[in-house]
Amino acid sequence: MAICILCHKRKAKRQCPAVYNLICAICCGTHRLKRLNCPSSCPYLQQAQAIEMAQKEREWSEKNAARARMEEQVTAYGVQEAVSTFAAENPDLTDREVLMALSSVQDAVEREVLSGIRQEPQATGRVLGLAKRILENAQKMRQRIGIPHNVLLARVCRLVKGRVAYIGERSKDGRGYIRSLRIDVPPQSLDAFLNRLTASVRTS
Repeated sequence: MAICILCHKRKAKRQCPAVYNLICAICCGTHRLKRLNCPSSCPYLQQAQAIEMAQKEREWSEKNAARARMEEQVTAYGVQEAVSTFAAENPDLTDREVLMALSSVQDAVEREVLSGIRQEPQATGRVLGLAKRILENAQKMRQRIGIPHNVLLARVCRLVKGRVAYIGERSKDGRGYIRSLRIDVPPQSLDAFLNRLTASVRTS
């Protein structure tokens, strides 16, 4: 049995793509995304992200179910407004690119939740541009209304991805989701949305 190349003590059973060698489960969990630059494709990272996010989502939603639903809806508007605005600036943007951008944002924030270290979306070109726009909207919302936290942002990205995939499967030109989105979420509408939201809070 091979010995872990990190601790040189325990039996190594996990093939680590970050060090191209075998490591033990304890070193994998201890150094993941900290000492180790884990790629998103690592199955152990994916498993850890799924477990951690499910637990944190459960804790968040159980605190106040009604507030959790409201925060989810508000966050979804911010994410979708970023897509709507970016699509207006890039008329040939496709649903597939939207899916890729949402996936890169979800992966980045999940890695940040897991590691406590700021992570950048792993994307290029126009997909990276859209991912950054989504994160910019999230940051603007945090400054104005205090949400979304990363657990919520990751959850909303996952839910929006499901809607994009569902509508996209029924679209012949690969832009069905983008067309439907602009009906409900006009481009450049986030500031007006946040203004209405904060005004309603002040008067309630």
